[in-house]
Amino acid sequence: MDTRKYKLKIFGNKELPSYLLEKNNVVRMILFTTVYSLVFINIFRPFNSETWIPHNSSTNYLMYSSLMVLVGMVVVSLSRVVMGFVVKKVQLTFPDYVLWLVSDAVVLSIFYVFIAYKVGFVDNYINDNPTLTLWEAIFAIFRKSIANTVMMLLIPYTISLLFLDNQYLRGKLKDIGERGPENNTVHLKDEKGEIRLSINIENILYAESADNYVTVKYINSDKIVDFLLRTNLKKLSDDLRDTPIQRCHRSFMINLLHVTSLKKDQTEFVIQFDTTSIKDITVSKSYQDSIMEAFTKYQK
Repeated sequence: MDTRKYKLKIFGNKELPSYLLEKNNVVRMILFTTVYSLVFINIFRPFNSETWIPHNSSTNYLMYSSLMVLVGMVVVSLSRVVMGFVVKKVQLTFPDYVLWLVSDAVVLSIFYVFIAYKVGFVDNYINDNPTLTLWEAIFAIFRKSIANTVMMLLIPYTISLLFLDNQYLRGKLKDIGERGPENNTVHLKDEKGEIRLSINIENILYAESADNYVTVKYINSDKIVDFLLRTNLKKLSDDLRDTPIQRCHRSFMINLLHVTSLKKDQTEFVIQFDTTSIKDITVSKSYQDSIMEAFTKYQK
């Protein structure tokens, strides 16, 4: 039996991130959207909704609007339940997911127009616009309902998606950092421990400190480029202690994979690189023993 999911391709092939379907994230998105919608409807009072309520007061309006938003939350929740069943058989793409969210707005708009019809707001709208027929009035109210419902859903959906995407990326970077070097890749972190550059260790040439920053020299497309990292050499040295990138001076760290020789000049050792465009770097006396040992270890 083929257990693969059928891939829906309505508007594109970009795969839907799995975190958007996780139960906790779905619940967080619905709750945030509900709170936002309640605030929105009480501040802007769309559809002239304050005229729907007899003996209107702030308390009554809050009560009725809360009921409407609650019903909307139920509709969206049911939509997510249906989506949960669908994705078990069908692999949604990201554009399909966006289309589903738009469908939520349309369904809610139809629901709010139905409420407007039941409470007599459509009749009041026709009385204010006597040239309109019943269906013209309903369509006019539906257009306004679509605009306001999209406003109630689009902003919280967008904020939620950006937040969840940021949380996912931060978690992924943290996981990479905890795993450490993998497949000859090192992760250069700033003073806060955030990964700022992931790079193949063989592409790094050396690092030079200046005040509160470290300039990392590395090879990119056969060119030597700089990457400015807000940290200090002590922290960078601790992060890279088990790699061929070793501290040789108060202001320098070198990648021993690119060192061809250690030349003694009077009382100091001078490092010579396999790349002629790099200046020679001096090894401080306090680092000579450790550099000699590491050079022997990592010499190709």
